Amino acid sequence: MNKAILLMACGLVMAGCAGTPAVSPTKTDRANSDSLALQVMKANGYSAGLKDAEVELEATPNSGGLTADTLNALLLREHLLGRATPLPGVPNSAMSAFFVLELFNDQTYLPRHGMWMPVWMPQSLARDALDAQQKLTAIIEQAVAESLPAGYRTKPYEWSNKAVFGAESSYRILRVDGPLCEDWSCVIRGSLSSSERPTKSFDAKMVPVDTPPFIRDGDGSSYRLRGLGGVELHKVIEEYDEKGAVSGHWHRVKTEPLSGFDHAAFYRRLSTALPDWAFIYFGPEYAHNNAGIPLVLNRGQELLFVKPTSKP
Repeated sequence: MNKAILLMACGLVMAGCAGTPAVSPTKTDRANSDSLALQVMKANGYSAGLKDAEVELEATPNSGGLTADTLNALLLREHLLGRATPLPGVPNSAMSAFFVLELFNDQTYLPRHGMWMPVWMPQSLARDALDAQQKLTAIIEQAVAESLPAGYRTKPYEWSNKAVFGAESSYRILRVDGPLCEDWSCVIRGSLSSSERPTKSFDAKMVPVDTPPFIRDGDGSSYRLRGLGGVELHKVIEEYDEKGAVSGHWHRVKTEPLSGFDHAAFYRRLSTALPDWAFIYFGPEYAHNNAGIPLVLNRGQELLFVKPTSKP
């Protein structure tokens, strides 16, 4: 039975068992007992409700990653929540991997439901924060182009919204054409900087910060997004201009989730195409997180909120 559960559990992590989920990757700060996933989220400033589950790894010393018990636990999520005693045949180490989910509450809606992109661009790659946001946009757009399936293509589209009292904000999206997006009917939205008015692209703003210790071979200082960042592929259902006596001029693009598209595989490819200093976080209830547990992608590898049990 354990073997069957393990085989089924492999299908739960973003795109299957293409790679072994990492507990303690080489990037992990050895002076820090947290998993790399938790270190990333703490440095990003959005770790509320997240905690590492401790799992005994000694049982499978040659596994090179998570134990089978941890993967078994993925299938038992609904049964383990709220239970204080082991289920028949389920080891305590497997149960501990899910106690972390009880920490999520109404104050942690974003970590539960969200997806975003923590990045720490080396300061040496840009002249200043404004240059960094434009270069990050170019990096993301190139990664998107490499990650969309064959038959899809993109082109940028920009506009500015202006209120009557003079406030202005600029936006950039990628229009997408392809098998499920005929006649450019889809868009990639996210933290993309306008090339014409980058100072008005508030969603793409970057700020200088100290580089966290888990970023290897980086500069002492980095640029990170002021907001959450990330990209999402949507289907356009309505697009129009709106002009009012009070609101001013606004361009509206209304969208809905793109059905029939393998979002999980797209994000894995996107993560692989992005630099080492770029991560993608998925909340356990994010629509395209098939695993049902929080995880981080880095260079196509799943980083889980799991660490080895502390030895007494």
